[in-house]
Amino acid sequence: MSLLRVVYYSRQRVGRSRETITDQLADILQASIANNRQHGITGAMILDHRWVVQVLEGRTSAVTTAYQRIACDARHSDIVLADQTEIDERRFPYWWMAGAAIEPDMDELVRRWCGDSGFDPSRMAPRRLVDLTEAVVTAYMERTPMPVMRRAGAPVQPQA
Repeated sequence: MSLLRVVYYSRQRVGRSRETITDQLADILQASIANNRQHGITGAMILDHRWVVQVLEGRTSAVTTAYQRIACDARHSDIVLADQTEIDERRFPYWWMAGAAIEPDMDELVRRWCGDSGFDPSRMAPRRLVDLTEAVVTAYMERTPMPVMRRAGAPVQPQA
């Protein structure tokens, strides 16, 4: 069965402080996990004090509907659909939605994917955005005893 992957980025409007970003991320993940579980969508998102990047994967109709709903969310603006691709398998098959804030001590990791100019998704190819999203979420999960997404929902193996 063919699946759809959507990658978008936007300007985040949840706040600039680390605490506000973390709190809002927890709220976003809780709602995303509940919605995505119902519709068989998986994915991941990352954000910092300026940007949000999100990857959604699942059946075309479900992902398209979710993206349209997300695009109306007031917690971000200037949404850019970076990529919309049919895929044979999911990149994030085990998470209804994983998420992580880009922490200040992740500079080396961000530089590896973004270069010296820093995190600016508007200057990145969609594939690099997906790679960076996976790298940040993985780094966050490896160092955080109980990441926000683990409190909000357990890993899953959704149906294609």
